[in-house]
Amino acid sequence: MFASAALVVTLFKAQMSPDLLSVTSQPIQHAIEILHKETEATEDTDSVVSSQNTIVDEDALAQLKAAVHSFFGAKAHHATQPQRHLTDANHAVDYIAHCLSDIVFVYPGGSTQDYLGHSLKAWASSATPVRNGRGDLVKVVEMETRTGALTAVQGALADSKKQMTVMATTQALLSMLSNVHALALARQPVVFHIAAQFTDEQLVAHSHVDAILAARNSGAILLSSSNVQEAHDMALVAHLLSHAVQLPVIHYFDGLAAATTLQTAELLPYSQISRIFQQQLPSAVSYSEAYGVAKQLLAQFNYTPFEYVGDKDASTVLVALGASTHALCHAVSSSPSFSSSPESIGLVSVRLYRPWSEIDFIEVLPKTATQIIVLEEGEGLYAFSGPLFLDITSTIRFGGLSIKPRIITAQARHLHHLHAGHMPWLVEQASQGNFIDLQSAPWKRNETEENKNTLKAMFWDGQPSQGTGVQIAHLLHQSTPDPLQVHSVQDSLRVGGAVTSTFITTAKSVPGQLADYVAIHDIAILKEYDVLGLAAPKAIVVVEGPWKHGDDIEVHLTNEFKLKATQLEIQLYAIDSARIMTELELQSTLMIPEAVFHALVPSEQGGAHLESLYTLSESPSEIKRSLSTIVQQIVDKVATALVAIELLPPWTILEINDTVLPLVPVHRTLNAIDTPSLSSSSVAAAEEEESVKVSSDKWHKAAWHSMFKEAYGTTEAVRPHLQEATYVVPLTENRQLTPSTYDRYVFHLEFDTSKADLKYDLGDALGVYGHNDPTQVHAFLSWYGLCENDIVLVGDTPREARSVFQLFSQTLDLFGRPSKKFYEALATHAKDAKEREQLLFLISPLGKEDFKARVEDTVTYEDLLREFTSAHPPVEALVSMISPIKPRHYSIASSQRMHPDSVHLLVVAVEWETKKGSKRYGQCTRYLAGMKVGTLVTVSIKHSVMKLPPLETQPVIMAGLGTGMAPFRAFIQERAMAKAAGKDVGPVVLYFGSRNRHNEYLYGEELEAYQADGVVSHMGLAFSRDQKEKVYIQHKMKEDAEMLHDYLVNKNGHFYLCGPTWPVPDVKDAVVYGLEQYGNIDSAKASALIEEWKEKERYILEVY
Repeated sequence: MFASAALVVTLFKAQMSPDLLSVTSQPIQHAIEILHKETEATEDTDSVVSSQNTIVDEDALAQLKAAVHSFFGAKAHHATQPQRHLTDANHAVDYIAHCLSDIVFVYPGGSTQDYLGHSLKAWASSATPVRNGRGDLVKVVEMETRTGALTAVQGALADSKKQMTVMATTQALLSMLSNVHALALARQPVVFHIAAQFTDEQLVAHSHVDAILAARNSGAILLSSSNVQEAHDMALVAHLLSHAVQLPVIHYFDGLAAATTLQTAELLPYSQISRIFQQQLPSAVSYSEAYGVAKQLLAQFNYTPFEYVGDKDASTVLVALGASTHALCHAVSSSPSFSSSPESIGLVSVRLYRPWSEIDFIEVLPKTATQIIVLEEGEGLYAFSGPLFLDITSTIRFGGLSIKPRIITAQARHLHHLHAGHMPWLVEQASQGNFIDLQSAPWKRNETEENKNTLKAMFWDGQPSQGTGVQIAHLLHQSTPDPLQVHSVQDSLRVGGAVTSTFITTAKSVPGQLADYVAIHDIAILKEYDVLGLAAPKAIVVVEGPWKHGDDIEVHLTNEFKLKATQLEIQLYAIDSARIMTELELQSTLMIPEAVFHALVPSEQGGAHLESLYTLSESPSEIKRSLSTIVQQIVDKVATALVAIELLPPWTILEINDTVLPLVPVHRTLNAIDTPSLSSSSVAAAEEEESVKVSSDKWHKAAWHSMFKEAYGTTEAVRPHLQEATYVVPLTENRQLTPSTYDRYVFHLEFDTSKADLKYDLGDALGVYGHNDPTQVHAFLSWYGLCENDIVLVGDTPREARSVFQLFSQTLDLFGRPSKKFYEALATHAKDAKEREQLLFLISPLGKEDFKARVEDTVTYEDLLREFTSAHPPVEALVSMISPIKPRHYSIASSQRMHPDSVHLLVVAVEWETKKGSKRYGQCTRYLAGMKVGTLVTVSIKHSVMKLPPLETQPVIMAGLGTGMAPFRAFIQERAMAKAAGKDVGPVVLYFGSRNRHNEYLYGEELEAYQADGVVSHMGLAFSRDQKEKVYIQHKMKEDAEMLHDYLVNKNGHFYLCGPTWPVPDVKDAVVYGLEQYGNIDSAKASALIEEWKEKERYILEVY
C-alpha cells in the first residue's frame, strides 16, 4: 500500500500545490480513499501479483488529479496575502474571473486539455464548491461555438444585473462579433477573456493574435497581456474597467503560449481583489473618454497603454500588439550585445489597442526614431495594409511630427521564434525595403548573456513518464527564489503514445536557449526528434535504461544522436529507473527523475533537498514509513545507480540521414470534454509504439462509404494514411540469380514505372510495402473467429474503408515481433489469472531473461495470441495493439538513364529456423520471392547520400558484398551511358565479395561484359570459399594499394562500401595501408584524411 500512498503525495505535489511546502493528512487521506475505491474491484478479482506490482487504474488517477486540483484551488482562493505561484495564463485569468463573476460562459474551443475556463468547472463542481470574492457561488455554463454566439449571454443580461464573463478562443470570438457590437451599443459591462489561438485540421494548436483585430471596430475596449503576471493583472484591470465605463472589455493574450508556458506570478488574495473592485464606481463616459479611465486604472498597477523598452534614443523602433511581446521585450533589451552596428533599437508594446491614442503613441516614441518596423501576425500577407500598420501609418502622418520615420511592415504567423540574435537581422532587412518576411528569419541560437547560475534544463517525456518535466519545475519553484519559465509542448496524438518536451529556465527568455541539462525518459523518441538540437556544448544528458557502457547503448541510439553527442562533447549518463523501482518496491518512478536531476545539477541551481520538499506535516496512517526516509533512499540509490557512458570514438565518423528532425513536438492535446473515457485495456493499447485506429462495431457505416461514394465524398487512393508519396507499379520480371540447389535464394526484380510517373536518382532505395502470407492470414482469421469480408473504417480523418482481410494482410504486422507494451495490453484482456500473471512476469525485471529468449526466438503477435488463449481482445482493440507493417527499403539496382521506364531490385530471401524447429521468413522478401509477373506493388522512394562524383572523369571505387552490389550496378550503368554518349569517363573499380563464384557471382556475365567494353576498368573479386584460405575484399584492396592511393589522393576519386557492417574496419585498414605505403603518412594522419573524405562525401558507407 505504501507505493500507492507515495504516488498520491507525488501527484499532490505535481498539481496545484507549488506554493505549499507542507500538506495536511486530510486531503491525502481522502485521495487515498478515492484510489482504493476505484481500484477495489480490480484488486479483489483474481489477485495475481503482489501489492508492489499492483497496476493503478488510469481513470482512478484522473479522478485523483481532479480532486487535488480542486482542493488546492480552494486553498489559493482563501489566502489572505499575495501568493507566489508557478502557473499559466489560463489559470491566472480563471482565478480573477472566478473572483469577480457571478456567471461565467465558457466556450472551450480548440483541442487543448486545460482550456481557458477549465479550472472554473472543477471549482464549481467540487464537493465543496469554491465561492467568489463576495462569498457567492459562481455559475459556470459551458457553451458550444456556433454562428451568432452570445445570445445566451444577452438573454441572461436582460433578466439580471449579475457580473458576467465570457471565456473563449479567437475561433469563438469571430462568431460573436455581431453580438459584441450589440452589447457595446447597449453599454453592457461584459468582460471577454480571449485566448488567441486556433486549432487546424490536424488538431495542432497555433497562435491567433491577429484575429483579435477583427473586433477593433466592435465598440469594445481591447486590452492585452503578454505573460502570466500580466494576464493576472490585466484580467483584473479588464473587470475594473468594464465596471467603471459600463462597456464590454476584451482582454486577450496568446492562447498557445498560455497552454504551453508556466511562469512565476504573484496572485492577489480574493479579499484584496474584492476590495479593489468595490472601490471602483461606475460612470457614464463616452467610448473615447474610456481611454482616460483605462489609463488611470493601468497606472494603479504600474502599466501604461503603450509600453516602451530599449534604447531611449533608438533609431529603429519595433511596434507589436502587447500579447506577442514577452520574448521581444527581452530580445530588444539584450540586442546591443549581439550587434557591432551603431543602430540602436527599441520596442513599443501596444497594451491598449482600442480606444487608440495618437497622442500617447507619439509621446512614447523616441524623437530619434528614423524607422518603425510594425510586427504583424497572421496566416497571409496583408500587402502593407494590416490594421496595426494602418493605425501606425495614420498616427505618423497626422501626428504632427516634424520628421516622419519610415514605416516597414514585418509579418509572420507568429513571433515566438524571435529573440535578441534576430534584432540585427531585422534592422538590416528594414534598410533594404518596406516589407520583411519574418517566416524567413534564420534560426539562431539565443546567446544572451545570462548569469552563470542560470538554470536551463530540458526534459523529454514519453509514455508512461508524462509530466516529469513539469513536476520538477514545481519542485524547483518551491526551492528557488528566482522566477521560473517553463515551456512544455505535448503531442498527445503521436503514433505510439504522447510525447512531451519541457524546457525549464530561470533566464528571461526561452526562444533559442540551449539546455545545459537534457533528460530523455523515452529513448524511442530519438528516431523522431532532434533531442540534442537545443543542447548546449558539454551538456549533461541522461537517458533512461539499463545500460552500463557505450557498447550496450549504441544500438539504441541513432547515428544522428551519436554524431551530435560527440560534436557537443556531452556528458552522457544512464539510469535504470525500473530496477530502482523494483528494489525499493515503488509503484511509481515519478520521484526518480527528480533525484537524478538533484544529483547531477549543482545545488545552487537544482534547489533544496528533495526530502525537505516532500515533508508532510502529518502522515496518513496508511504510510508505514516516513516519506522523507523513502525519498532519501531514492536519492541514495540514484547516486549509486547513475552510470557515466563513454562516447565511443567510432561515433565521430558516422553517416547520418539528410532528414531534418523537429526540435520539439507539435502541440496537440485532446480536449478532455471530447475524449471518451478509456478502459484499462484501451489505455494499454494506446501506449503501443504504433497503432492503427479502427471502428469495426459500425461496419455497416463503412459499407455505406463504399456503396454511396458521392454522398460520403469517398475517393480511392493508395495508402492515403502515409505521408510519403507512393506509387503502384506492376512486376515485369522475377528471375532467380542463384542455383536452385544453393542455400541462399537471391533474385532480380523489375517493375514497370511508365504509368506511375516514378522518378528516382542514383543511390536511392525503393520502399516496398509487403503483405503478410495470405494462407497464414486466412488461417488466423478463421481461428480467431473474424469474418474476413467485413468492412471496417480505419483512422481518423480521412477515414479508410478496408475489409478485415485487407487489414490483417496489408496493414498489421501480425507475424512480426511484439514489444513489451503488447504483452502488457494483452494481459488486461486475459481472463485466466495464471496467463495474466505470466504475461506481466515476462515484462517485469524478473522475467527479463525469459523475454529476451522469446525475442531471440522471434515469437510473433500471432504466437502470443495462440499461446494465451484466454486473452481474446475484440478486433477494435486488437488492431490498436499490433504495430503496422513498415516498408522495407532496397537499394535500387538500375539507372533510370538506361532504364527510363523501369526500376530494378536485387533481393536475398531471408529465412531461418527457431529453436523449436519452426520455419520463419522475412515478411517482405517472402512477399517478393513468390510474386508473379503482373502483380501490382505499392512502393515509395527513399533518397540516399550515395551519389556519383560531380565530374564524370573522377575515379569511382566501389566495394560491395552480396546484395550490396545493387547500387553499384546502377553506378556502372550510368557510366556506361555516359561513355556511349562519347563522354570521357574516369576509372571505375569494383570489388565484389561473396561465398563462391559458381553460386553467387551476382550479375557476373554483365559485369565482365562491362569490363570488356572498358566501362569497368578493374575488378577485384573475392570468393571467400573457393580456396583453402579465406579471401575477402579487403585482401584484394591491399593488393591494389598503389592504384587506390593514386585514384583517391591524386585523382580526387570517391570510395563507396555497401553491404553488412562487419567488413567496415577491415576495409578502412586496407585504405589506410595504401595511404601509409604510398602516401608517406602515418596511420593517424591516414585516418584523419579518411574522416575528411567522409565530411566531403568522398568516402561513403551504406551498411546494414
